[in-house]
Amino acid sequence: MSAETWVLWIAAIVAFVLVAVAMPWAIRGWRALGRSDREISLRKVHQGEIARVGGFVMMVGIGAVAFRGLVGTSELSLVHEWLSRNPLSGALLGALLCGLVGLYDDLVGARARVKLALQLFAAGVAVFAVGLRWPAMAELLGPLAALEPVITLGFLVASVNAINLSDGLDGLAGGNTAIGFAVVLAATLLHPQPDLALGWVSAAALGGVLGFLVHNRHPARVFMGDAGSYFLGFLLPALLLQIAPVPERVAIIDVSLPLLVLALPLLDMGLSIARRAARGQPIFAPDSDHIHHRLLARGFTHGRGVAVLWLTTGMFAGLALLNVIGVGGWWTLTGAGAGLLVVAGLLGYHELLRHLPAFTGDRLVLRDRRRAVVELLADLDRLAEETRRKGHDFKDTEDPALARWLSLAPALTPILGRIGVPGFELRRGTATAVKCGDDSQAWGFLSLPLPQGAELRLALVARLPELQPEQLVLLERVVVLLADQSPSRR
Repeated sequence: MSAETWVLWIAAIVAFVLVAVAMPWAIRGWRALGRSDREISLRKVHQGEIARVGGFVMMVGIGAVAFRGLVGTSELSLVHEWLSRNPLSGALLGALLCGLVGLYDDLVGARARVKLALQLFAAGVAVFAVGLRWPAMAELLGPLAALEPVITLGFLVASVNAINLSDGLDGLAGGNTAIGFAVVLAATLLHPQPDLALGWVSAAALGGVLGFLVHNRHPARVFMGDAGSYFLGFLLPALLLQIAPVPERVAIIDVSLPLLVLALPLLDMGLSIARRAARGQPIFAPDSDHIHHRLLARGFTHGRGVAVLWLTTGMFAGLALLNVIGVGGWWTLTGAGAGLLVVAGLLGYHELLRHLPAFTGDRLVLRDRRRAVVELLADLDRLAEETRRKGHDFKDTEDPALARWLSLAPALTPILGRIGVPGFELRRGTATAVKCGDDSQAWGFLSLPLPQGAELRLALVARLPELQPEQLVLLERVVVLLADQSPSRR
């Protein structure tokens, strides 16, 4: 290692200390502002009020170290002109814009389509205005190289959402992105002519994420929130696009480097889109069927599930590094593809292609099952719209919440019965405010907290782990409706 590259470790150490030391203060500030985790969701795997300020702290810490090294009169600034059209400038600017979008969502809330549009805008600024490029893709496309900016933009936005979707367990997204930044740093150090500016930013990002993981390991004291997953989800692929193998390789090998590092999150996102389309769910609708959810359902503890996914990401990252140093090639790509198929098969995603039982117990083909889900979702949407229009009528009553529940209960009873909940109760303390259906044949009850100290008790005819993903999605929509929350609200 040359004397020049030793300075990169300074960036990692400073960013680590900044983020790790500032995090407790940020958590206290978040709570002082009255921010809390009020999400009503069956997908939550944590308890208590967890601050979502980790992403903001990482943005500030990583950004401060990166800009300090690249702006001014330092040696690093001589190899990177910040105000010029530069791929690294595009990576940092795009990550900052995406992080601000996520921060707004953490603080206020935004619809999925709005967030997607803003992500596209941030990626467009980075690619078309500042000059972030994917050189290997342009080389691979050859005569069609004019399509490279569009493909780059799509890959960046896909990566942002893939990292965001993988942020479901303590330390999972942070650990996966740390592995990715370590690949960028290692590729820089291994190169005979290292890109010091790229190495500096990757080192700062690695140190900042590790500082965050000090407080995000299970049980987590802080979450990165959308601010963190959007910021890291843009910065990591943008940096991966700029690494190059030590020996000259064919274009397809160069293109594979970022895809290998992000293989697991991209697989999870692809499966999410496929199963939601097959089941009739909106593509942006959340569910409880991600890879980490399936590991928990198979008996893995929180810590072991995260460790397995870290090791899987590390395996793919190792294949990418083999390609960087020239050891790997087509066999690494073939092995990675086979590995992804094995992971999907072991977790049971192949069941999407089989005939699945309907909610009523009948055997229906997937097409009919999808139609049933679409119809129930449409019924819930109509019921939500009707309830919204009656909002003023409820406010004129002595107990608006109770009036709203009494209005919803008759229409919700047959819907809940269709998805395996023959009866339900809405309680306040020990008193039952609303009771509908018949719970005499219930296997057990699922209790969920609602706003204003209320409780929803659902009678289940099957154990919760046995409920199918479609049932859980519909059940969560019912819970959100009773809680008087919009699907996009936290």
